[in-house]
Amino acid sequence: MKTSLFQGAALALILGTPTAQAASVGGFVGSDAGVYYQSNQPGSSTRYGLTGLGLFSQQVTVAGEVSSLRDFASTSSTTFGGLVPYYGFGLGAGVSLGGSNNVTVYPHALLGLRSNTRSPLSVFGEVNAGPKASFGNGSTNVTFGGGARVGVNLNVAN
Repeated sequence: MKTSLFQGAALALILGTPTAQAASVGGFVGSDAGVYYQSNQPGSSTRYGLTGLGLFSQQVTVAGEVSSLRDFASTSSTTFGGLVPYYGFGLGAGVSLGGSNNVTVYPHALLGLRSNTRSPLSVFGEVNAGPKASFGNGSTNVTFGGGARVGVNLNVAN
C-alpha cells in the first residue's frame, strides 16, 4: 500500500511538473564582487546572489541580492552587434561587522549588456544606482549608491 502511494505521488509529480527552466551560475567583479544563481526564461531572468563579501574593505561583510532582469527587445534578433541590452530592479541587503557594525539595504535599478560569446558561456557588464540606507551604531544614514560590474555567466541547464 505504501509503495503504490509513493509511486502514485511520484507519477503525479512527474506528470504535473512543467518543463524545466534554464538556469545559469556565474560571478562578477567591480564595485563589489560575488557569485550568483540565475533562473532564466525567454526575455527575463531572476538572479539570486551572494555579494559584497568585504573584499574591498577592512570589515567582514555578508550581503545578498535578488534582481529581476528583462531584455529590452522581445526577440533575440534585436541586438547591438551581438550585445543584448537589459534592464532590471534589485534589492540588496547586508550586514557588516568590524570598524562599524551596520545593516545596509539597497533597492536599485540597473542597466546592462550581455554578449553570448560561446555556448554555454556569456559575459556581461552592468551599472546600478539607487538609495542606500545604513542602520547601525545608533545612527541611520541614507545616501545615493551606485556601482558597476563585469561578469561571466555559465548556462548549466536548458
